[in-house]
Amino acid sequence: MLHVHGGGFVGTAVQCDWVNSHLAARLPAVVVSVEHRLLDFETPLSAAADDGWDVLRHVVDHAGEWGVDPARTAVFGESCGALISALAAIRAGRSGLRLRAQVLVNPALDVTSTAFSYDSMSRFERTPTLTLALLRFFQRLAVPHGSDARALSPLHAGDLNGLAPALVVVPTHDPLADHGRRYAGRLQAAGTPARLSEYQEAGHGFLSMPGVAPQAAPARAEILEFLREALDNGVRDDHR
Repeated sequence: MLHVHGGGFVGTAVQCDWVNSHLAARLPAVVVSVEHRLLDFETPLSAAADDGWDVLRHVVDHAGEWGVDPARTAVFGESCGALISALAAIRAGRSGLRLRAQVLVNPALDVTSTAFSYDSMSRFERTPTLTLALLRFFQRLAVPHGSDARALSPLHAGDLNGLAPALVVVPTHDPLADHGRRYAGRLQAAGTPARLSEYQEAGHGFLSMPGVAPQAAPARAEILEFLREALDNGVRDDHR
């Protein structure tokens, strides 16, 4: 299972240690945490997206060295990491690499100028963990002038049919909430199985803050159940 951290493309995987350690302990799967290149004015989003895809291809192509079954692979991303994971799932579908699942948690899925036009952006433009101003700054870093923002925005992808089944986890009090809702709807309309799961009154990044957000534990349990089923694993979580 490939995991890509959040943090506006400038965070690190350490912030997702709670999630990854629980997944590694409870899933009979190798959990690979991706430290992609961080954005700056010389390193655009396309570099981080390529890193996520390259790591996925490397693990699958060297499955014997990793001791994994390449036919039982999933991707999981949080926030901006969910964008990288969603792009990897789209690339996988186009290249013939069959993934078992994709999990997208409070995903950012649009880095075009339309990214800020959703109702949730104006309704929750200033929350304790994410603000509209910060999102605009991240967008300027991610897609410098001359970049193709649509090619880096899963919400603007053309054909979403035949992709890995998706679990889209949306905290309701999040500027990005409508990104997740809209993408789940697009996947369903394209014929890709997609489950939208909303956590009431949770804020952005809640999954990695179990001591602050009571919704983190049930969300983690739902993700574990989804991944177990997708990876054909029946082992019970006795440590929940």
